[in-house]
Amino acid sequence: MSELLPFTVSKLLTNSDITTKPALPTEILQHIPLPQGTHFVDLQVTDSREQVWTLRYYIRPGGNRANPVFTVGWLKFVRAKCLEAGDKLTIYGRQDGELQIHVIRTSNVTYQGDPVYLDVENFL
Repeated sequence: MSELLPFTVSKLLTNSDITTKPALPTEILQHIPLPQGTHFVDLQVTDSREQVWTLRYYIRPGGNRANPVFTVGWLKFVRAKCLEAGDKLTIYGRQDGELQIHVIRTSNVTYQGDPVYLDVENFL
């Protein structure tokens, strides 16, 4: 990808997100626009272990509503990370154009009564 302004977009994953494809927050369109006349682009994203994943970023052609999703590559990522409904997905865009993906989960541990969140890598 070309240079980006740094950004962060997050969402809590639903059962539908982990069994089919995640409905991404529409604000991501401001940060990862699609080239004119296209409906998808294959993105290279890096996880917290520096592994690179290819995820297809897709927007349905036509219609008035743009609903961005990840399609190809997403379920492979879900299975590899053992993602669950309730996990928090965060996508970071760096100024150099690199995209990072991070997923955290509530642990059974609390600190001063608040849940402690851990990288899903700690649950593998």
